[in-house]
Amino acid sequence: MDMQEWIALGIQSGAVNPAPQPEVPFKEVYEKWFLMKLNVIKPQSCDRLECTYNRYYAGTAFANTYVSRISESMISDFLTHVIIGLGGITLKEYRRIYQIVNNVMVYAKDLKIGGAALLDWDIVKRYVPEGKFVTDRRRHFAVPCADVEKLMDCVIHKQIYPLKQSACLCLMLNFYLGLRVGELACLSWEDIDETRNVVRISKTEVKTHARDAAGRRCGTMVYKVAEETKTFYSMREVPLLPEARFILKQLKEHQDKCRYRSKYLAFDGRSCILVRSLDRTLRRLCALCGVNAFNTHAIRKTFATMLHTSGMPTRYISDILGHSEMHTTERSYILGYADNTEELLRYMSRGLCFKV
Repeated sequence: MDMQEWIALGIQSGAVNPAPQPEVPFKEVYEKWFLMKLNVIKPQSCDRLECTYNRYYAGTAFANTYVSRISESMISDFLTHVIIGLGGITLKEYRRIYQIVNNVMVYAKDLKIGGAALLDWDIVKRYVPEGKFVTDRRRHFAVPCADVEKLMDCVIHKQIYPLKQSACLCLMLNFYLGLRVGELACLSWEDIDETRNVVRISKTEVKTHARDAAGRRCGTMVYKVAEETKTFYSMREVPLLPEARFILKQLKEHQDKCRYRSKYLAFDGRSCILVRSLDRTLRRLCALCGVNAFNTHAIRKTFATMLHTSGMPTRYISDILGHSEMHTTERSYILGYADNTEELLRYMSRGLCFKV
């Protein structure tokens, strides 16, 4: 038994009094932990953590409490106050709130900062009122085929929004590709492999804040193309249907006519392509075409839903979407249609074949 083990045994038995550690408030440990996280996770993830801390922790009595005095009951009380007292907390948002207190306290214990105690997190979870989380009660449907065809006609044949024709064509193209809007925003001509008839997805657009050495924000939000996808599994190739090749041809002719010299497909005369620009373009396009508005992510979900309806195995759909797990595709990307009464009747007439 070495010296450290003898000392630990003496402290445990009460024969040795441990040297007092300086008291450190939770907010100071959080700052050290956050600076460490800047080096190990993506910048946009750090931005989300910072926003969550500023919204729920900053300026509270809990943030000023010494970590040596934080117990399971204190954490449970704080989380309960956030869920019930503030209200409107979804399960996804709660997980971010919980992640901060859990990670910071474990970090303080592991690095022996401020005398933080070893906490039983099962006790914390047991007394959090999970039944008070807010759920999204809206039911999401895939974009109706009639609306998609109307948009296609207005964009390709009527060119109803000429100022943003490139962006409009890219949005229509995405009904055949199912890309994330960040992947679509930075899709370039070099990503189109006409020989193999595929689109290579290897990068995405991200938005982050520039930070100094201490981890503090400096300057405004920065949009940039990251030479990596959201996850490792998101690097993929999507086959091109003849309809997609037709839209690409229309897009190429339009950009040649306008003498654009950008490598990006969604370029409409400005120096950069932004995700928020595509979102605004889609809202404006829906208004011009007289269809119910939907967001860019609904295009991706409609793509998955239509493939599922056609009978494509979920494993293939998941691979095309760039998901690492199939249950993500099944749970969130395969939707129903709001206008499918006739199709339901056909299935019901075949299945419920009782003789009356």
